[in-house]
Amino acid sequence: MQSTFSSHGFELLEFELAQFQQFLSLFIEYNAHTNLSAIRDEAGIIEKHFIDSLYGVSIASEIVEHTMNTPVRLLDIGSGGGFPGIPLKLVMPELDITLLDSVGKKVKAMNHFVENLKLENIRAIQDRAENLAKSPEHKGQYDIVVSRATAYITDILFYSAPFLTANGRIILYKMPGEEERRDIGQACKKYRLKLTGELEYELGGKLRIIYVFARA
Repeated sequence: MQSTFSSHGFELLEFELAQFQQFLSLFIEYNAHTNLSAIRDEAGIIEKHFIDSLYGVSIASEIVEHTMNTPVRLLDIGSGGGFPGIPLKLVMPELDITLLDSVGKKVKAMNHFVENLKLENIRAIQDRAENLAKSPEHKGQYDIVVSRATAYITDILFYSAPFLTANGRIILYKMPGEEERRDIGQACKKYRLKLTGELEYELGGKLRIIYVFARA
């Protein structure tokens, strides 16, 4: 497994690698009886879920360095099987993470993973983002909001913006698309955001991109 991570520039510590190996086993076992992902082979899960998730680490780490809040709170919207939230937690244990999904079986699976991996300060909750954003406990309370291939960019920015602290950041994992790229400007104006960064990378022979947004 380490060689696969290394090929993408990620060098894991021994205990981190052991945690990813355990997560892999848990995910494969759970995915066999509850459909969390169409990707079922080990190599595919490692590359398209684990490694893809870790491409956000450099951005999240920079945000943590410049955030005065302790601990830094992260919300993962539409986390599904726990991506990117759980992989981010495995290499950034200092984060306080909420995994959000509207599908009960996925929330149950994520809490199963969290419990068996013995992770602290991370939990999965079942709700829709537009409903959760009305709660004082969550509205404007997150330093980082992430979402991976969840919805069209204008929609996910609408869902994400209410959760941000004044200096928070939104990290969106996307497949590059001209139409979505064109719509960013209009969405930023509508939700009072600004595009502050872009990270392109290749995964499985396909180009991926991470967009970073802040309050305007």
